[in-house]
Amino acid sequence: MSISRIALRMAAAAAFAATISSAASAAIYPPQRQLPATVISDFKASPNSLLQQYPTGGPQLISRVRDLGASDPTTLPGLIALLKDPATTKDQMRAIVAGLAQVARMAAQQDQAYGNEIQAAIAGTNADVIAAYQAAIGDVTIAATGGAGGGGTGAGGPTGTSGLATGGSGGGGTSFGNNTTANNATGIGSGSVGSSTNSVSPR
Repeated sequence: MSISRIALRMAAAAAFAATISSAASAAIYPPQRQLPATVISDFKASPNSLLQQYPTGGPQLISRVRDLGASDPTTLPGLIALLKDPATTKDQMRAIVAGLAQVARMAAQQDQAYGNEIQAAIAGTNADVIAAYQAAIGDVTIAATGGAGGGGTGAGGPTGTSGLATGGSGGGGTSFGNNTTANNATGIGSGSVGSSTNSVSPR
C-alpha cells in the first residue's frame, strides 16, 4: 500500500474519531429544556443514586434517563455503568434502556454520532440489555460481540414516550420493526412480543 493511501486512511480515521468525540459536547435538548447543572453533576458523581431514587423503575426513571442523556451526553458512561451493575433490577434496566432508546431516536435526527455512541455502548453490555434495547428502539440492528440480541423479526417498538415492547431472545444482529402495525406487549418481563391482530365481529 502506498504512503499516500496510508495517510488518507489515517486522516479518515482521525476525522471519524473527531466526529464521535464531538458527541460528548453536543446536547440534544435546547438549553431551556436541559436539566439543571447541579442535577447532572450530582448524577455523574453518584450514578447509583438513580437506582435508590427510582427503585421500581417505571416511567419516571425512563424520563429521568432520557432527560439526563439528552441534556448532557457525558452522562452516558454513568448510565451504561448502571446497566452493568448487578444491583440494577430488571425493571430498572428496562427503564434505563427505554430512556436511552428515546435519546437515540432524538440523536438520529440531530446528532448521528451521539446516536452511534449510544448504540456502541449498548452493544458492549450483555444479551438482556441488547434485547431490551432492540425492542425499545424498534428498527435497528445491533452487532454485538458474543452475539445474543433481541430475536425475531417484526417486533415493532413503541412510538410514545413511555412503555416498552419486549423482544424475545435470539441471535445478535436481528432487525426489528418489520411490521406496519405496532405490537402491544402485555408484560415487560415476559421476553415475548404480543402479536398484533385485528378482529372484526360479525354483524
